[in-house]
Amino acid sequence: MMLVPAGLQLAFALLGAALVLPSLDSKRGLLSFPVVQKRSQPLHLRKRDNVVALGNVSTLTYLIRLQIGTPPQPVEVVLDTGSFELWVDPTCATAATEGQEEKCNASGRYVPNRSSTYVDQKATQHIGYGKGGAEISYAADNILVPGSNSQALRNVIFGVGLNTTELAWGVGGIGHGNGFNLHYNNLIDELHEQGITQSKAFSIALGGQYSETGGAIIFGGVDTKKFSGRLHKFDNMPPQIEGSKEGPWRYWIQMKSVGVTTPKGFVSTYEYSTMPALLDTGSTWSYLPQHIFDSLKEDFNATLSEDGSLEVPCSMVDQSGTVDFTFGDLTIQVPYSEFISQLEPGYCAPGVLPRKGSYDRAVLGDSFLRSAYVIFDQTNQHLYMASYRDCGTNEQTLSGEVGAALNLTGQCHSSHHLFASIPMCWFIAPSAFVLWIFALFL
Repeated sequence: MMLVPAGLQLAFALLGAALVLPSLDSKRGLLSFPVVQKRSQPLHLRKRDNVVALGNVSTLTYLIRLQIGTPPQPVEVVLDTGSFELWVDPTCATAATEGQEEKCNASGRYVPNRSSTYVDQKATQHIGYGKGGAEISYAADNILVPGSNSQALRNVIFGVGLNTTELAWGVGGIGHGNGFNLHYNNLIDELHEQGITQSKAFSIALGGQYSETGGAIIFGGVDTKKFSGRLHKFDNMPPQIEGSKEGPWRYWIQMKSVGVTTPKGFVSTYEYSTMPALLDTGSTWSYLPQHIFDSLKEDFNATLSEDGSLEVPCSMVDQSGTVDFTFGDLTIQVPYSEFISQLEPGYCAPGVLPRKGSYDRAVLGDSFLRSAYVIFDQTNQHLYMASYRDCGTNEQTLSGEVGAALNLTGQCHSSHHLFASIPMCWFIAPSAFVLWIFALFL
């Protein structure tokens, strides 16, 4: 999820990680956590109602669970590679739907005066989103490192929600921190400086949208049983704000092309689809320029819904076609079963929306990232990518020379099951903000 703080120079750090039943191995220098998936069914939502815009509804949200304070207080935040600040405690009463409000109330709260290690930073900030926003007060406290009895990251600075609008969860940003977007250490910096990891790198496998298990984030490590083939290395591009090279650092990669392989095996590659693309786990769907959106609409034989999304027959979920994203000599083929989401009974939509703006930029959200295994390397400003598969667990440490990852080959065969079987039940999950991309970047 891309966000633009009111003052980018604000000197506070973020944190965005700590999950259920993690694996801590300080000798190996990595910290592994499962990714939590959440879905909900907002009440009173109908396909042609104008009550809830599509930007307020997502099919699936990927969360991480934190233990903050002394004693630890559990909270959930969205796993977000598109931002770099941590904040908790959204105002649940202002969530976009009743279903999201219920999930928000169940996600845990951090109460500062219940922690003996809480320190008020006496600073506030407004963080604006494409829709909605958060007024936060900064605090410093300890973040328990799960998997250990008492080890904690000390004095981590983060935001506590004072008033938020249309947001169901706080945000666990894991973008670039000290020396890039912040003047203090963020999570990646702290994990490295406090000796938990050997590098400022992490890897993510989200798992399938219908799979309850399989997703994981590994700080300082990689899992060779979560991808097939070799890892491909790409430069982490500098800021890509329209018309400028200034602005916050994020995980931009050069995309070579976008296309489709139909169930009958016909392959099409769209013109003018070479452009920078942002890898953003905080965005449920992907955002592509209008001409690519229109080409997908034609190839899917889709209709345009009132909310701006594409609608396709739900029978397409079971078809063998793919949406193909190419980077250099690597092509990530996203199955229809992962690119298309069922939002209501009989209402299915491909995970793409048109991106506003005159410059060709793309945002590749969860509808793409579920099919990719990605290493985000802040040590050397590189990104590594391969096709996601799941054939078990075999975690390896990433040292400061993260480039050695190129010598690692995925242990999964391309024939391994990409995702779990797909139930034909319907659901709508609760992230009020994961689809929002704001105008500065769009």
